[in-house]
Amino acid sequence: MTLEATHRRTEILVASLFLITAFGSVAGSTLLDSVVDTPDYLITVSSRSASVVSGVLLWLLNDIGIVFIGLLMFPLLRKHDESLALGYVGMRMLECVFLVIGVVCALLLIPLSQEYISSGAADAAHYQTAGLLLKQARYLCLTPMMLFFLGLGGVILASLLWKSRLVPRPVSAVGVVGYAMLLPMAILPLLGVIDTSPSGRGAILAIPVMVFEIILMPIWLLAKGFNPSALEARQATHS
Repeated sequence: MTLEATHRRTEILVASLFLITAFGSVAGSTLLDSVVDTPDYLITVSSRSASVVSGVLLWLLNDIGIVFIGLLMFPLLRKHDESLALGYVGMRMLECVFLVIGVVCALLLIPLSQEYISSGAADAAHYQTAGLLLKQARYLCLTPMMLFFLGLGGVILASLLWKSRLVPRPVSAVGVVGYAMLLPMAILPLLGVIDTSPSGRGAILAIPVMVFEIILMPIWLLAKGFNPSALEARQATHS
């Protein structure tokens, strides 16, 4: 396979993975929230376990995808700054670890719900405490921790894209701004300052990164690809 063909394959795969991971996280969150965030979740989780499992599988699709984005981008990014490129891959892997922990917590609600129902609600306080702990762990892993590592990793990615000119600078600028705005989204809700849930006012902070990951980056990579002159210039420097 020629170098040009390899680059084109990377462009298509990365663009596709941006779209796939966006779908997996949004659809997975929607399914899990519809079951886990109900007042009677200790009852409904058991009866709607298929929705919980489906939501978990969609999240895992996202988790696998974000790691592969990092691995696919690493050979290109390392030519411009290997330390930052490694940092980006590391952030994606840490993000994946916390996401997996979060979905495991959601899965553990299924046997807890089944035990709660079979016990006839005896010792309800015990089950409610365990359920709240699992729900809180799920929230912390799938929201603040995910946003924190996504924000840090994304700033690294977008900064390297800006530096290398692999994509037009207006595209990478949206990425830098969008990913940077995820960092306060990860911290401020924990302080009770603002609600960044999809229905909260703080959700507006996620608009720039959504534009970057769902529209600008995939469309540019599919339509134009990485800047050939940037690739060739760096190739000549390292040859």
